[in-house]
Amino acid sequence: MLKPLVDSASAVFDSTFTELEKLASRFELLISSSKNTKKSISESGLSKIRPDMVRSLTSVGVYAYALGIVLDEGVIEDSPFWLNWIEIDSDGIINDDSNIRYPWRGNFYEYPNADWMVIPKTQRCPAIVGPYVDFDKHIITLATPIVVQDRFLGVSAADIRLSDFERIVATPLSRIGRDCLLCNHEGRVVVSNTASAPVGSLNPAYLGAGETVSTTGWRAIILD
Repeated sequence: MLKPLVDSASAVFDSTFTELEKLASRFELLISSSKNTKKSISESGLSKIRPDMVRSLTSVGVYAYALGIVLDEGVIEDSPFWLNWIEIDSDGIINDDSNIRYPWRGNFYEYPNADWMVIPKTQRCPAIVGPYVDFDKHIITLATPIVVQDRFLGVSAADIRLSDFERIVATPLSRIGRDCLLCNHEGRVVVSNTASAPVGSLNPAYLGAGETVSTTGWRAIILD
């Protein structure tokens, strides 16, 4: 009964992670083949990753609306923060984002402490974080670590609008004739077809119930 729902949600995450892993590998190769030293990486030449970012975003555009490379604090010489980010708008036009696009957006400079950066850095594994509010929308962020010579440099990451994710899983969810929900790795309800499990509610009991979605820690659950 849960399989179509699990498959739909898993396809979103698996496809996006696959592309992020490819992007991370391309960036690692770019760094490894450059003349940068292990202690300091210059910004020059790193823009070469943009065509790969465009290809990746085009591949997962049905799921993610933005992706890019975000480096850890202090990785780039003479620049404490470094972001190479692109977004696709409703017309299919790809726009570049940067540190200065939203100069008043103070939380940008707190990204080294964001879970989507901290988890890949400390655990050296992919992470999925959210949903959470970013700027003017609810999003889910997926991130994959970038590691060169055992040094963590940052992440390749992608943002998925919660509204797009809800649309993708809406049909299989509606076909389940019982109370059902999707929760994230914290046990927080992300999508639900019942008022007994309202979206946003947190229930630790959900962590060991239902069926796993991909390898994300998310779960699909039919309520008794």
